[in-house]
Amino acid sequence: MAKITEAELKAQIKTGEFTNAYLIFGQEGYLKNHYVNLLRKKIVEPTFEDFNFHSYNGKDTTMDEILKDAELLPMMSSYNFVLVCDYPFDKSESDIKLVQEFLKDIPETTILVFWYDALEFPFKNKDGKISAKSTKLENAFAKAGSVIELNSKTEAELVKMLISGFRKRGYELLPNLAKYLISVSGTDIQTLQNETEKICFYLKGNEITKEAIDKLATKSLQARVNDLSKAILAGDSNKAYAVLNALFFNDKDVKPDYLLGTITKSYVDMYRVKCAKAAGKPATDIKNYFFYPYDSYINNAVRDSANLSIKQLRKSLDVLMDADNALKSTSTADRLIFEKLVVKLMLIAKEVKYD
Repeated sequence: MAKITEAELKAQIKTGEFTNAYLIFGQEGYLKNHYVNLLRKKIVEPTFEDFNFHSYNGKDTTMDEILKDAELLPMMSSYNFVLVCDYPFDKSESDIKLVQEFLKDIPETTILVFWYDALEFPFKNKDGKISAKSTKLENAFAKAGSVIELNSKTEAELVKMLISGFRKRGYELLPNLAKYLISVSGTDIQTLQNETEKICFYLKGNEITKEAIDKLATKSLQARVNDLSKAILAGDSNKAYAVLNALFFNDKDVKPDYLLGTITKSYVDMYRVKCAKAAGKPATDIKNYFFYPYDSYINNAVRDSANLSIKQLRKSLDVLMDADNALKSTSTADRLIFEKLVVKLMLIAKEVKYD
């Protein structure tokens, strides 16, 4: 077979024309789980599941154990289904050779699925380049079966999904409101499906409006950082610190360096938009040149940078870099670093000299 698309995988599952091996990876966790479960549901007969279904966590097993089960003949069923999650092929060249040899002569009654959930694939070298081990693995699975990379959907695909989800529940969601919901709750498919369910439950037949989304939808980290940026740019210190408090105390799993990176990204977006305008280029050129997947990133940057100069944005990026250095190299409390950062960014937005 070869590397296939999501549509081709969906067609295989629908028709039952499976390949004997699958390598599934990508950025979109929901889709990976969804298709792994669909394969299992379609292939494994529940009555004989104990005999024909073998599941492994890659951290807790060896390749010999996996391939031993993969050699078994199915009992009262068409296939023997072997599912392996997060196998660390990057740790062993010999394991890659074992699976390469097995795939050359895989039994016709075996379906072997390796998929990556928590472990990132393709594996990277120290220099950030894709490792030769990953390439060998992909090539082996492509020859014997199917390789599927499931990444985030485009904005248009997410809008279509949301409109369909609301329609199934008796509501008509306008495309502009679908885009707004994405900008508020983020692009994770599972999150958007949860938000769809929740909003429809609480609306109780009322019209879907922007105000309803603001009231009912859970905000993503990016949306809350956008709120922080808007408060800073508006000089609203009370709101800025309220958002910062919520980010620090309500989201304890959000690490300071990730939070700072998200704030920095918002300012980089604004700087790019401002530079494009200075060069006489439309903001859409930024979206295409830097491969932004969603219009909301550019729209937010256009809105937030309206009253800022390129000079102010450069100063802002400098203080963001200083904050990053402080997080990495000083013993100053993280919260204090962010409080100082907010003050400096507000003063720059007001064109006040602070040092």
